[in-house]
Order: sequence, then C-alpha cells, then structure tokens
Amino acid sequence: MDPIRAHMILALTLAVLLVGWGVLLSPPFRELRASLGLPTELPGARYNPEVKAAEIINKDEEGAEFFLARVAHYYHALFATLLYGMLVAFSSMRRDLIGADILNITLIGTLFTMIGALIYSYVSRTFFWHGLFIAGLSILFSSGLLTLLRFRPSKTLDLALIVALILLLGGGAIGAYVGSSYISKEASGGFERAKILARFNPDLAEDNEIWRAMTGHLHTMVALATTITFLLGVYKIGIPNGRFAKVSILLVILGELVMAIASYSVWFFGKIAHLIITPAALILIASTLILSFLVGGYKFKESFREPKGLLLWGLRLGNIWTWAFIALPGAIVAISLRKPLFFKPEFRSELWDWAELSYNIGHWHIIVVLWGVMLLLVYLADVRSKWASAAGWLSLIGMLGATAATNLYMLANPPGPYSPNPYSNIWLSTIVEPSLILMSIGIAASYLIFLLDSLK
Repeated sequence: MDPIRAHMILALTLAVLLVGWGVLLSPPFRELRASLGLPTELPGARYNPEVKAAEIINKDEEGAEFFLARVAHYYHALFATLLYGMLVAFSSMRRDLIGADILNITLIGTLFTMIGALIYSYVSRTFFWHGLFIAGLSILFSSGLLTLLRFRPSKTLDLALIVALILLLGGGAIGAYVGSSYISKEASGGFERAKILARFNPDLAEDNEIWRAMTGHLHTMVALATTITFLLGVYKIGIPNGRFAKVSILLVILGELVMAIASYSVWFFGKIAHLIITPAALILIASTLILSFLVGGYKFKESFREPKGLLLWGLRLGNIWTWAFIALPGAIVAISLRKPLFFKPEFRSELWDWAELSYNIGHWHIIVVLWGVMLLLVYLADVRSKWASAAGWLSLIGMLGATAATNLYMLANPPGPYSPNPYSNIWLSTIVEPSLILMSIGIAASYLIFLLDSLK
C-alpha cells in the first residue's frame, strides 16, 4: 500500500476511535458503559446522581480540577489527531514537500499525545503518562517546524498556508507557556481557580494572566486549524485563477494575521482584546466565503456522484454555516454581554447563569465538528464513488443540522436558574440528537468506504 494512503487510514482510524470514546463516556450512554464493564462514574465528573444530570462543575474542588484536566487532555488528543490528519491530507497533494519521514514523526507525536492523555485522564494519573503526553506535543511542534522549513511556496495559496502554519506554531508556543505554569504550585493553583470561576462568569477569571493566555491559545489554534482545513479543500479541488481569486487569498492572509494577533493579545490585554476577535474573525470568514464561490468545476447535482463536487459544496455550505451559526451568534452574544441589546437582561446577568457556559461549550463544539467533517470530505475526495458522496452528504447534513439547532439550545431558552438536565431540552431531543445520529452514520459509512477503497 502507498505509505501516504496508509497514513490517511491511520489518521481516520485514530479520529474515529477517539471520538467514539468521547461519545461512549457521555451521560446518555451510562447504561451501555455498565453493560460493557466500564465505570459509570468518572472522578470529578459533573454528573450528579442525585438529580441524574450534569452540574456546571463538580462541587468538590479537587474533583473539579481533575475534570478540567481530563477535558484539556482529551481535547489536546483530539486536536493532535486532526492536525496529523491535516498534514497527511496535504502530503497527498504535495508529495514533493511532505514525505513519509515527516508523517512518521507526526504519527509518533500523535500516538504519544493520545496515549499519554487518555491513560493519564482515565486510567493512571501518574507523571509518566503526563510526560508521554508532553513529549508527544513537543514532537508535533517539531514536525510543524520541519514542515515549515521544507515549504517552498509556488502559489499564492501556499503563502496563505505558510502564514497560517507560522501563526499556528505561535499559538502552540503560547500553549506551552500555559502548560509550564504547573511548575509553580502557586501559579497553577491560581490558574485552576480561574478556570473553575470562569465556568460561572469569565469576568471572574480575567485577572489571571495564565487563564488569559489559555484563552488566546485556544482561539488561535481552533481558528487557524479550521482555516487551514478549508484551504486544503480548495487545494484538493483546484486553485482558481484570476486577479479576484488572488485578492481573496490575500484577504485570507490578512484575516489570519488579524485573527491571530487579536487572539494573542487576549493574553496581555484581556477582555478588550477579546472584543477584537469578532471583527477579526469576520475578515477571515468573509475572505474564505468569497474564495469558496470562486472555486468551480462542479454543479450541485454532480456532488451526489462525485466526491470532489461534494467537497466544493461542503466548503460553501460550511462557510455559510460559519457565518450564520458561529460568527453571527458570537457577535450577538459579544455585544449583549453587558448591555441588554439582544437579550434582556444582559447576557452576563445572574439570571443567565447557565446560558453563557452552554454557549461557550456549544460554540467550541460547533467549530470542532465543522473542522472534522470538512477534513473528512477532503479525504473522501480521493474516492471516486457515488457511495462516498452519499456517505459524505449524510455526514455533512447531520453536521449542518446539529450545529444550527445547537444555537437554539444555547440562545433560545428563557433566562432562569441553571437546569442541570439539558437532555430533556426540546431542541436537543428533536433536532440536535437526530442530526448527530445521522452524522455518526455518515462518518462510519465514510470510514468503511475509504478503508475498502484503499484495500483494493
């Protein structure tokens, strides 16, 4: 088998296993875990058996810290896997730049990160596994540097990828600074308290410099990773020609720079810089939206039998959804935090004590799901099969439905005290959960189709 194709299978397999593990550990699957002999309760979990639902945070401070550590480790493992998958996808298009050597190094870093994170979080909370996790992240950072050193741009789109990679590495360096705070017991203690307080009101954490650095790190990594995935999709379909296309790519670069600088600045200036992130994101999203409609070659009906056509329409719909269900709700929330413009009272009022946490959690999940499904469509573009298109459409439609309806759960409920049982919410039960089931079926089918095509 072609080495790069083998890496693509490995990346997909790791992503499916990791996401499947996360789903298995969610509260709706407590009985399934029990039937499999797995623990139904995890140390520090938010689940409260007295009310049979999740609280904002575990009432025990040590348990709360363990829960937040577990969340951080799990999502670092997921991000590492998706970053590995992105590099493999780029390698399939630019074999002259990214060879099997860099992919092998990246795979080792991903495995170290994933194994260390999962065992530390769920099996044995010892220094060895945490050290393996840190080693994996370091290897991934090194593979990013090696990729940057080998990169020789030949097109304007290459320049957009290089700028995004440099800024992504900068965000990784900020993340390393945040992690290094655990060397100091005093610094880490303050950081842990800030993370707990931020679950109730982010203003309470603003005075902690490490928490601000973490916030900047998170915005940088997620925004740039999704942008790179979008650019990989454009690369796969074919870079458009013409002056307007070149201008739109230059606008993407401008958006990357402004978004990253705004995110970095949260570390130093806090909420003032945080307000800049929304307009900065609008520049980036506007430029990628324009670029998606400049890419051509496939009519809508062709997307049902040609995976590259599906990728094109996935990029377009993904950008429209980003505007409608990430950027617009984000702007509405941002300008309503302290003034009752769209929400009465203002969104940060105590009467909304559950809503902002729900919004923040949902907001990041929407972006991560969008990132993952877009990357899946890039992979499926290598499979010339109407079945691949059908599976991809199932994944895409499920993702679009879930991300749209999640905003209704986050923002369309009346103000009031925190309800610890979101699973009875009408938007979740009637739209989000069925959409997630559809998306899951599509992803599973896509994985099997890609695997069978690779084994021919």
